[in-house]
Amino acid sequence: MTTKQELSGKWKSIAGAVKKKYGAITDNDLRRAEGDLNQLAGLIQQKTGQSREQIEAFFDECCASNDSLAGQAQQLASGATESLREGYSQATEQARRGYESTVKTMSRHPLESTGAALGLGLIVGVLVGLSIGAQRERDLAWHQRWGR
Repeated sequence: MTTKQELSGKWKSIAGAVKKKYGAITDNDLRRAEGDLNQLAGLIQQKTGQSREQIEAFFDECCASNDSLAGQAQQLASGATESLREGYSQATEQARRGYESTVKTMSRHPLESTGAALGLGLIVGVLVGLSIGAQRERDLAWHQRWGR
């Protein structure tokens, strides 16, 4: 039979399984017996006529299936963690190779690299400036724009 400590985390799933298997057990019955398997077993026995052993075996099945579900969830979580680690390692390696390639290219062609960086920076700066100016223009009231 399941101990009270084991039951505390499994009550909701046991209650759901009881409602599914024993339609005669109501929500009020479950609320009255909450956390007390002996009382719940007595209610089931009274309403269904099943033996105490059958009811206790059913409770044990419920708890065992919960344990196997928890084990499956844990396996899935550990598999996901491993996949994340693998992906992180691959991304790190790819970034390292990209960095090394960039350093090599810049050391072979320093003037071209500097010119390209300067040109790209100039283009980005102009685009950001235009964007900020356009936003400020939109923020002006119509009479402020009219007076310009």
